[in-house]
Amino acid sequence: MMNEVGMLIGILVGIASIVGVINRIQSSFLTQGHKRVEYYQKLQALCGSDANNNLAEILVILRVFTRAHLTNKEIEWFIWTPGAFRCLPEYGKKIDLIDIDYKNNTFIWRGKFKSWYRRLGLAISLCLIYLITGIASASFILYTVQRFNIEKITEFTFYSVVSLFLLFIATYALIRLYSVLPPQFLIGRKLRGVNT
Repeated sequence: MMNEVGMLIGILVGIASIVGVINRIQSSFLTQGHKRVEYYQKLQALCGSDANNNLAEILVILRVFTRAHLTNKEIEWFIWTPGAFRCLPEYGKKIDLIDIDYKNNTFIWRGKFKSWYRRLGLAISLCLIYLITGIASASFILYTVQRFNIEKITEFTFYSVVSLFLLFIATYALIRLYSVLPPQFLIGRKLRGVNT
């Protein structure tokens, strides 16, 4: 009987802690949403009709949303085009692939990436880089672990550094591949509140 009561109390405590964590996460998202709205309103007040006004402050606030270096025209477009500001973080990650079509208030492929075979070629090359460096890194790690000998510490260190370097390249290629594939949802997307 006592074991059953203890188990029931343990289950209830587990459920209560899960509910508490979910509540904290939800309140954190709500707080972040309010802060973003405040930042957006401050950007509108700072920008006015010309992004050159208060440009330093605007750039500091924009760093919260993206690390991309935006032109004044891009800054003004994201601030004053309805629905565009929520696309700013994604645009910042893919700025070398995507451009803004100011006439139609939408996103388009940039330069050589307008043709689908160039985008496919880039994705395939990144996949190959990821696979080759990932397999090589795993091979070096396995070789190092299997042949570990304290007397050959310099050889162990060399192979470990090489495997970590290859793993870093594989990770970079995977992140870059991720940035190449998803921009499709921005391309041709109708921004909410814009009549085109």
